Amino acid sequence: MLFPSLRNAGLLVLGTLIAVSPTLGVPYDVSEPLEPLGPLKVTLDYGLATTWPQPQDVHINSVQRNWQYSSHIVFAGRVGDSDESNPPISDGQLWQIARDAVDEMINDRLQYGTHVLAQPRAMSILAWGNEIILASSMKGAGSFSYDFLGGDTPVGRSLQQCQIVWRDTIVPGQDPTNVHENRGNCGEPLAAHLYYKNHGINLQVQKARIGTWVMGRNKDWAQTDPCETNSQDTWGCNLFTANQGLKVLDRKTPVEPYTLASLAGGPTIQDQIQLCGGQPRVFVG
Repeated sequence: MLFPSLRNAGLLVLGTLIAVSPTLGVPYDVSEPLEPLGPLKVTLDYGLATTWPQPQDVHINSVQRNWQYSSHIVFAGRVGDSDESNPPISDGQLWQIARDAVDEMINDRLQYGTHVLAQPRAMSILAWGNEIILASSMKGAGSFSYDFLGGDTPVGRSLQQCQIVWRDTIVPGQDPTNVHENRGNCGEPLAAHLYYKNHGINLQVQKARIGTWVMGRNKDWAQTDPCETNSQDTWGCNLFTANQGLKVLDRKTPVEPYTLASLAGGPTIQDQIQLCGGQPRVFVG
C-alpha cells in the first residue's frame, strides 16, 4: 500500500461525514443509473457513487457518497497533437466543449437530486489521438487517486514521483511530506485515471492537451491553470501535468464554437469509462 496514512484519514473523514451530514438536508435518488441529458453524454460515475470506497445500498439516500461526472468520446478523425499549430480540434474548441460539459454535469446532478454542495467544482478535458475525456473533480470523502488500490496505479505512482520532486526542491521550513493540495481529486488526475483504464501506453508520449474550468466563489466558471501553479508552499496539478507530459491549454485562449456531429469527422463512440473498473456505459445517439 503506497499511501496508508492518507487512505486511513480518508476513511475516517467518510465516517464522520456519514454521521454528521449524511445528505446535506436534500434527499437524492441513485436507485438506478440515469441516461445523460446532453450531447456530450456527461453523467454521474454511478459505480463510484454506489460502490466506492465501500458498497452502499442504492436505495438509501442517507449516506455520504463520492460524486464525479465524466464522458469519453472517440472521433472518426484525429483531434490533434499538442505540438500542432492548427489541430483539427482547436484549443478554443476544447475549452468550449469543457464548458458545455459543466452545464451537462449540473443538469445531471439535478436529475439525481443531489445538493449543490455535492457538486464538483472543476471540469477537465483531456484530448489526444482521436479521443477526448471529460472528467470533473470528485466531491465527497477520501481521495480516489491516493486510496484506490492503495495508490498503486499509474496516477498514484505519478503523484508519488511529484512528491519526490517537491521534496527535492523545497526550501528549509517547508513540509517534505506534503501530498497533492487537493488530495488528487482534481479533474486532471481523474481524467488521467480514465485514460489509463483504457490504455497501456504512457500518457507522456501521447502529445495530449488538457484544460480545466473551475467554479469561483460567485459560482461563475473560469478557465484556469493547474492548481498550485503559482504556489511556493504547496504542490498540485502543476507538477502532475508536467510529470504526465501534458500541454496545458492557455487559460486566456478564447472559446470557439463547434458542431459535435462534424467535429473531427464526428463521434463514432460515446461512452463512460468507469473509474472503479468494469464495462463502460455505452450511449447511443
